[in-house]
Amino acid sequence: MNLFKKFNSAFTSNLSMFVVLTALLALMFPSFFTPLSGYVSVLLQIIMFTMGLTLKASDFSHVLKNPTSVIMVSAIQYLFMPLSAFAIAKLFGLSGDVALGLIIVGSVPGGTASNIMALLANGNVPLSVSATTVSTLLSPFVTPLLIATYGGAFIDIAFWPMFLSITQIVLVPIVLGLVVSHLLGDKSEKIKTAMPSFSSMAVLLVLAGTVSVNRENLLTGGLTVVLAVLVHHLLAYAIVYFIYGLFNASAITKRTCAIEVAAQNTGLSASLGLTHFSPEAALAGAAGTIVHTLVGMMFGSLCAKKDTKEAEGGKAAARARNASATVLQRTY
Repeated sequence: MNLFKKFNSAFTSNLSMFVVLTALLALMFPSFFTPLSGYVSVLLQIIMFTMGLTLKASDFSHVLKNPTSVIMVSAIQYLFMPLSAFAIAKLFGLSGDVALGLIIVGSVPGGTASNIMALLANGNVPLSVSATTVSTLLSPFVTPLLIATYGGAFIDIAFWPMFLSITQIVLVPIVLGLVVSHLLGDKSEKIKTAMPSFSSMAVLLVLAGTVSVNRENLLTGGLTVVLAVLVHHLLAYAIVYFIYGLFNASAITKRTCAIEVAAQNTGLSASLGLTHFSPEAALAGAAGTIVHTLVGMMFGSLCAKKDTKEAEGGKAAARARNASATVLQRTY
């Protein structure tokens, strides 16, 4: 078990490397990975099932104990992200399904990878998990409405097919996961230790499928989409830090909420794009998986290093104070 825990930790900590490697392999050998695109929805259901399996009663009680931060995260996520995606799509001259893909990325809930990033950043993991859970449970109702509202400027969009699709992909698997976890009781604890790696592997398979079917689009006009996704992602960090700064929130709360808002469920966005529109509509989702993971992991690493330096500085200051006190005692 200790060996598995070490593997689990090493795999999730190096997720950004595996994301880049998976994207490169999908670009180099598209015919090998293209069949995966037909299983994106199933893979998303597996990811959501693992999320439901790992949820605890404390995750929901945290929402009740500290509702303000969780509500603020969902509000910023569902108000700012789709609006900024629409504006960036216009700014970068994106059109049709490609523009719609960016709007889908801005309209989906937070991704489960945000919880890993929050852990890496020494953030408030219970808050991260609670915020992901709330935004995910809201998504069947909110996401189709946002996509129809903002995406309707580019193409005609039907609300109910997406509502049913998100319910099947998100809500049903999470509920099943909760039920299985309850039935297994303490026996589920051993299974839960494998879930972060298992879920991350499923995300990599989703990425491989969406990149492979979009190989030509990525090679010809992918840079523009990647840049648009990057700007959209970085704006999320900026707006969260600005808003939470107005409320004098702690550094830990700021970084946790910034990660939660910025790290969208790009797998779900890719699935919606492939299922209801075209491979081009999944392009931003594929780019988002790479950008969100790389930036999120880098941000988390920087936060951890900052904490380490501040802790070392505090210890050094304490040693200096102790040394000064010793000298004064000897002098007097």
